[in-house]
Amino acid sequence: MAECRLRGLWCRLYIPQDPDAMDWAAFLGATAPYVDGWVIDPPFWNPAFRGPHLQAHDLDHIPQVVARLPDYQPVAVRITGRDPAETFENVQSLEEQLEKDARFASLLWLDTPLFYHGNRGLPSVYQQLSALSHRPFLLENDPERVRPVKGWGRHVDLRTSVLKTLALNPRIRGLIHHGSLKRIFHYAKAVVKRPDFALMDGEERTFLEYPSTTGVVSMTVNLAPRLWRKLMDRKSVSRRAQDTQGYMALMKVLQEGLNAVAPDPLHTVPWALHRLGFLLSRHSISEESAKRLARFLENVTD
Repeated sequence: MAECRLRGLWCRLYIPQDPDAMDWAAFLGATAPYVDGWVIDPPFWNPAFRGPHLQAHDLDHIPQVVARLPDYQPVAVRITGRDPAETFENVQSLEEQLEKDARFASLLWLDTPLFYHGNRGLPSVYQQLSALSHRPFLLENDPERVRPVKGWGRHVDLRTSVLKTLALNPRIRGLIHHGSLKRIFHYAKAVVKRPDFALMDGEERTFLEYPSTTGVVSMTVNLAPRLWRKLMDRKSVSRRAQDTQGYMALMKVLQEGLNAVAPDPLHTVPWALHRLGFLLSRHSISEESAKRLARFLENVTD
Protein backbone atom coordinates (compact mmCIF):
# COMPACT_ATOMS: atom_id res chain seq x y z
CA MET A 1 0.00 0.00 0.00
CA ALA A 2 2.88 2.39 0.74
CA GLU A 3 3.86 2.44 -2.96
CA CYS A 4 0.32 2.29 -4.39
CA ARG A 5 -1.04 5.50 -5.91
CA LEU A 6 -4.78 5.87 -5.63
CA ARG A 7 -6.22 6.61 -9.04
CA GLY A 8 -8.41 5.28 -11.81
CA LEU A 9 -11.79 3.56 -11.58
CA TRP A 10 -13.07 2.67 -8.11
CA CYS A 11 -16.28 0.80 -7.43
CA ARG A 12 -18.59 1.93 -4.63
CA LEU A 13 -19.49 -1.68 -4.06
CA TYR A 14 -23.15 -2.56 -3.67
CA ILE A 15 -23.60 -4.26 -0.27
CA PRO A 16 -26.92 -6.04 0.35
CA GLN A 17 -28.37 -6.16 3.85
CA ASP A 18 -27.62 -9.90 3.73
CA PRO A 19 -24.15 -10.34 2.16
CA ASP A 20 -25.02 -13.94 1.25
CA ALA A 21 -27.73 -12.64 -1.11
CA MET A 22 -25.03 -11.82 -3.69
CA ASP A 23 -23.37 -14.33 -6.02
CA TRP A 24 -19.96 -12.86 -5.26
CA ALA A 25 -17.96 -15.23 -7.47
CA ALA A 26 -19.99 -14.33 -10.56
CA PHE A 27 -20.16 -10.62 -9.73
CA LEU A 28 -16.46 -10.23 -9.02
CA GLY A 29 -15.56 -12.31 -12.05
CA ALA A 30 -17.45 -9.78 -14.17
CA THR A 31 -16.26 -6.65 -12.33
CA ALA A 32 -12.83 -7.04 -10.70
CA PRO A 33 -10.79 -7.17 -13.96
CA TYR A 34 -12.00 -3.68 -14.88
CA VAL A 35 -11.67 -1.70 -11.64
CA ASP A 36 -8.67 -0.27 -9.80
CA GLY A 37 -10.06 -0.25 -6.27
CA TRP A 38 -13.11 -0.69 -4.05
CA VAL A 39 -15.05 1.46 -1.60
CA ILE A 40 -16.81 -0.44 1.19
CA ASP A 41 -19.48 1.95 2.49
CA PRO A 42 -22.45 0.02 3.97
CA PRO A 43 -24.34 3.15 5.18
CA PHE A 44 -24.54 4.42 1.59
CA TRP A 45 -26.77 1.43 0.72
CA ASN A 46 -28.93 1.52 3.84
CA PRO A 47 -32.49 2.52 2.83
CA ALA A 48 -33.24 3.72 6.37
CA PHE A 49 -30.77 6.63 6.25
CA ARG A 50 -28.03 8.17 4.11
CA GLY A 51 -25.67 9.34 6.81
CA PRO A 52 -22.09 8.07 6.51
CA HIS A 53 -21.82 6.64 10.04
CA LEU A 54 -21.57 2.91 10.66
CA GLN A 55 -24.15 0.85 12.51
CA ALA A 56 -23.28 -2.09 14.77
CA HIS A 57 -24.30 -4.67 12.13
CA ASP A 58 -22.03 -2.93 9.58
CA LEU A 59 -19.01 -3.86 11.69
CA ASP A 60 -20.08 -7.50 11.37
CA HIS A 61 -20.75 -7.33 7.62
CA ILE A 62 -17.60 -5.46 6.55
CA PRO A 63 -15.15 -8.33 7.28
CA GLN A 64 -17.45 -10.73 5.36
CA VAL A 65 -17.39 -8.45 2.32
CA VAL A 66 -13.66 -7.66 2.46
CA ALA A 67 -12.85 -11.38 2.63
CA ARG A 68 -14.49 -11.87 -0.79
CA LEU A 69 -12.51 -9.16 -2.61
CA PRO A 70 -9.24 -9.66 -4.52
CA ASP A 71 -6.21 -9.23 -2.26
CA TYR A 72 -4.24 -7.34 -4.93
CA GLN A 73 -6.50 -4.27 -5.18
CA PRO A 74 -6.78 -1.39 -2.68
CA VAL A 75 -9.95 -1.32 -0.58
CA ALA A 76 -11.24 1.77 1.26
CA VAL A 77 -13.30 0.74 4.31
CA ARG A 78 -15.74 3.12 6.03
CA ILE A 79 -14.86 3.95 9.66
CA THR A 80 -17.02 7.04 10.32
CA GLY A 81 -18.86 7.14 13.65
CA ARG A 82 -21.27 9.59 15.26
CA ASP A 83 -18.39 11.34 17.04
CA PRO A 84 -14.59 11.04 17.27
CA ALA A 85 -14.74 8.48 20.08
CA GLU A 86 -17.04 6.17 18.10
CA THR A 87 -14.83 6.59 15.01
CA PHE A 88 -11.80 5.53 17.06
CA GLU A 89 -13.78 2.52 18.36
CA ASN A 90 -14.74 1.54 14.82
CA VAL A 91 -11.09 1.60 13.78
CA GLN A 92 -10.06 -0.58 16.71
CA SER A 93 -12.88 -3.06 16.05
CA LEU A 94 -12.08 -3.36 12.35
CA GLU A 95 -8.34 -3.63 13.02
CA GLU A 96 -8.97 -6.58 15.34
CA GLN A 97 -11.29 -8.31 12.87
CA LEU A 98 -9.25 -7.73 9.72
CA GLU A 99 -5.60 -7.82 10.78
CA LYS A 100 -5.27 -11.56 10.04
CA ASP A 101 -6.87 -11.26 6.60
CA ALA A 102 -4.50 -11.33 3.60
CA ARG A 103 -6.28 -8.23 2.30
CA PHE A 104 -5.37 -6.18 5.37
CA ALA A 105 -2.22 -4.90 3.66
CA SER A 106 -4.40 -3.36 0.92
CA LEU A 107 -6.86 -1.55 3.21
CA LEU A 108 -7.35 2.16 3.78
CA TRP A 109 -9.74 3.71 6.27
CA LEU A 110 -12.44 5.84 4.64
CA ASP A 111 -13.79 8.74 6.69
CA THR A 112 -16.18 11.68 6.27
CA PRO A 113 -14.89 13.76 9.19
CA LEU A 114 -17.21 16.76 8.89
CA PHE A 115 -20.10 14.49 9.84
CA TYR A 116 -18.84 14.36 13.43
CA HIS A 117 -16.33 17.22 13.66
CA GLY A 118 -15.88 20.78 12.46
CA ASN A 119 -13.01 22.05 10.35
CA ARG A 120 -11.32 23.59 13.36
CA GLY A 121 -8.99 21.12 15.05
CA LEU A 122 -9.49 18.42 12.43
CA PRO A 123 -5.76 17.85 11.76
CA SER A 124 -5.26 16.90 15.42
CA VAL A 125 -8.03 14.29 15.11
CA TYR A 126 -6.00 12.58 12.39
CA GLN A 127 -2.84 12.80 14.42
CA GLN A 128 -4.69 10.75 17.06
CA LEU A 129 -6.08 8.35 14.45
CA SER A 130 -2.60 7.93 12.95
CA ALA A 131 -1.30 6.94 16.38
CA LEU A 132 -4.18 4.47 16.76
CA SER A 133 -3.78 2.71 13.40
CA HIS A 134 -0.92 2.30 10.94
CA ARG A 135 -3.34 2.06 8.00
CA PRO A 136 -3.52 5.02 5.56
CA PHE A 137 -6.65 7.19 5.36
CA LEU A 138 -8.85 8.30 2.50
CA LEU A 139 -11.14 11.25 3.25
CA GLU A 140 -14.50 12.01 1.68
CA ASN A 141 -15.91 15.50 1.31
CA ASP A 142 -19.66 14.92 0.85
CA PRO A 143 -21.79 17.96 1.79
CA GLU A 144 -25.11 16.22 1.03
CA ARG A 145 -24.46 13.47 3.59
CA VAL A 146 -23.13 15.96 6.14
CA ARG A 147 -25.74 18.73 5.81
CA PRO A 148 -28.60 16.96 7.71
CA VAL A 149 -26.60 16.97 10.96
CA LYS A 150 -25.17 20.49 10.67
CA GLY A 151 -26.78 23.62 12.06
CA TRP A 152 -27.52 26.62 9.87
CA GLY A 153 -24.33 28.40 8.82
CA ARG A 154 -22.03 25.48 9.68
CA HIS A 155 -19.46 24.35 7.11
CA VAL A 156 -20.40 21.22 5.18
CA ASP A 157 -17.24 21.28 3.04
CA LEU A 158 -13.63 20.89 4.07
CA ARG A 159 -11.99 24.29 4.07
CA THR A 160 -9.10 24.56 1.62
CA SER A 161 -6.71 25.74 4.32
CA VAL A 162 -7.63 22.75 6.49
CA LEU A 163 -7.06 20.31 3.63
CA LYS A 164 -3.66 21.93 3.06
CA THR A 165 -2.74 21.16 6.67
CA LEU A 166 -4.24 17.67 6.53
CA ALA A 167 -2.14 16.92 3.45
CA LEU A 168 0.99 17.43 5.59
CA ASN A 169 0.08 14.15 7.28
CA PRO A 170 1.61 11.47 5.01
CA ARG A 171 -0.88 8.90 6.25
CA ILE A 172 -3.73 10.78 4.57
CA ARG A 173 -3.53 9.50 1.02
CA GLY A 174 -6.34 11.28 -0.79
CA LEU A 175 -9.80 12.81 -0.96
CA ILE A 176 -13.05 11.78 -2.65
CA HIS A 177 -14.86 15.00 -3.50
CA HIS A 178 -18.57 15.69 -4.07
CA GLY A 179 -20.08 19.02 -4.97
CA SER A 180 -18.69 22.17 -6.54
CA LEU A 181 -16.31 21.72 -9.46
CA LYS A 182 -14.74 25.06 -8.55
CA ARG A 183 -13.84 23.71 -5.12
CA ILE A 184 -11.87 20.79 -6.55
CA PHE A 185 -9.55 23.26 -8.29
CA HIS A 186 -8.88 24.97 -4.94
CA TYR A 187 -8.27 21.57 -3.35
CA ALA A 188 -5.78 20.71 -6.10
CA LYS A 189 -3.80 23.85 -5.24
CA ALA A 190 -3.92 22.95 -1.54
CA VAL A 191 -2.25 19.56 -2.11
CA VAL A 192 0.16 20.59 -4.87
CA LYS A 193 3.16 19.67 -2.68
CA ARG A 194 1.85 16.10 -2.38
CA PRO A 195 2.19 14.54 -5.86
CA ASP A 196 1.11 11.22 -4.35
CA PHE A 197 -2.13 12.72 -2.96
CA ALA A 198 -5.20 11.47 -4.84
CA LEU A 199 -8.10 13.76 -5.67
CA MET A 200 -10.92 11.51 -6.82
CA ASP A 201 -14.36 12.52 -8.04
CA GLY A 202 -17.32 11.13 -6.12
CA GLU A 203 -19.76 12.50 -8.71
CA GLU A 204 -19.90 10.30 -11.80
CA ARG A 205 -21.80 12.81 -13.91
CA THR A 206 -19.26 15.56 -13.17
CA PHE A 207 -16.40 13.22 -14.01
CA LEU A 208 -17.96 12.26 -17.34
CA GLU A 209 -18.26 15.91 -18.36
CA TYR A 210 -15.01 17.20 -16.78
CA PRO A 211 -12.55 14.32 -16.18
CA SER A 212 -10.09 16.54 -14.34
CA THR A 213 -9.27 14.42 -11.27
CA THR A 214 -7.03 11.38 -10.85
CA GLY A 215 -10.01 9.04 -10.73
CA VAL A 216 -13.67 8.44 -10.00
CA VAL A 217 -15.66 6.49 -7.41
CA SER A 218 -18.64 5.04 -9.25
CA MET A 219 -21.76 3.17 -8.16
CA THR A 220 -22.85 2.37 -11.74
CA VAL A 221 -19.61 0.47 -12.29
CA ASN A 222 -21.43 -2.28 -10.34
CA LEU A 223 -23.57 -2.62 -13.47
CA ALA A 224 -21.31 -1.57 -16.34
CA PRO A 225 -17.63 -2.21 -15.49
CA ARG A 226 -16.52 -2.88 -19.07
CA LEU A 227 -18.07 0.34 -20.40
CA TRP A 228 -16.49 2.38 -17.61
CA ARG A 229 -13.11 0.74 -18.29
CA LYS A 230 -13.33 1.60 -21.97
CA LEU A 231 -14.10 5.21 -21.10
CA MET A 232 -11.25 5.42 -18.57
CA ASP A 233 -8.81 4.02 -21.12
CA ARG A 234 -9.80 6.84 -23.51
CA LYS A 235 -9.94 9.60 -20.88
CA SER A 236 -6.76 11.45 -21.86
CA VAL A 237 -7.05 14.23 -24.44
CA SER A 238 -4.81 12.38 -26.91
CA ARG A 239 -6.77 9.12 -26.63
CA ARG A 240 -10.09 10.96 -27.00
CA ALA A 241 -8.79 12.72 -30.11
CA GLN A 242 -7.98 9.36 -31.70
CA ASP A 243 -11.60 8.23 -31.44
CA THR A 244 -13.85 11.16 -30.56
CA GLN A 245 -17.00 9.49 -31.81
CA GLY A 246 -16.33 6.32 -29.82
CA TYR A 247 -15.62 8.32 -26.67
CA MET A 248 -18.82 10.38 -27.04
CA ALA A 249 -20.85 7.22 -27.66
CA LEU A 250 -19.53 5.69 -24.41
CA MET A 251 -20.31 8.89 -22.53
CA LYS A 252 -23.88 8.89 -23.88
CA VAL A 253 -24.54 5.31 -22.81
CA LEU A 254 -23.12 5.89 -19.32
CA GLN A 255 -25.09 9.12 -18.93
CA GLU A 256 -28.25 7.23 -19.86
CA GLY A 257 -27.36 4.67 -17.20
CA LEU A 258 -26.88 7.40 -14.61
CA ASN A 259 -30.24 8.90 -15.54
CA ALA A 260 -31.90 5.51 -15.11
CA VAL A 261 -30.23 4.82 -11.74
CA ALA A 262 -30.30 8.34 -10.25
CA PRO A 263 -33.95 8.65 -9.13
CA ASP A 264 -33.58 5.88 -6.53
CA PRO A 265 -30.16 4.14 -6.53
CA LEU A 266 -30.93 2.20 -3.36
CA HIS A 267 -33.53 0.25 -5.34
CA THR A 268 -32.49 0.64 -8.98
CA VAL A 269 -28.95 -0.72 -8.49
CA PRO A 270 -30.09 -3.94 -6.76
CA TRP A 271 -32.92 -4.33 -9.31
CA ALA A 272 -30.34 -4.20 -12.10
CA LEU A 273 -27.97 -6.57 -10.28
CA HIS A 274 -30.83 -9.05 -9.95
CA ARG A 275 -31.61 -8.75 -13.66
CA LEU A 276 -27.93 -9.36 -14.44
CA GLY A 277 -28.10 -12.54 -12.34
CA PHE A 278 -25.80 -11.44 -9.50
CA LEU A 279 -28.34 -10.69 -6.74
CA LEU A 280 -30.69 -13.40 -5.53
CA SER A 281 -33.46 -11.17 -4.17
CA ARG A 282 -35.55 -8.87 -6.36
CA HIS A 283 -36.34 -5.21 -5.56
CA SER A 284 -39.45 -3.41 -6.76
CA ILE A 285 -39.14 -0.24 -8.85
CA SER A 286 -41.54 1.72 -11.03
CA GLU A 287 -42.43 0.42 -14.48
CA GLU A 288 -40.82 3.45 -16.13
CA SER A 289 -37.57 2.97 -14.18
CA ALA A 290 -37.56 -0.72 -15.09
CA LYS A 291 -37.88 0.09 -18.80
CA ARG A 292 -35.07 2.65 -18.70
CA LEU A 293 -32.77 0.33 -16.77
CA ALA A 294 -33.55 -2.60 -19.07
CA ARG A 295 -32.56 -0.49 -22.10
CA PHE A 296 -29.30 0.47 -20.40
CA LEU A 297 -28.51 -3.12 -19.44
CA GLU A 298 -28.97 -4.21 -23.04
CA ASN A 299 -26.03 -1.95 -23.93
CA VAL A 300 -24.04 -3.34 -21.00
CA THR A 301 -24.48 -6.97 -22.01
CA ASP A 302 -24.11 -6.53 -25.81
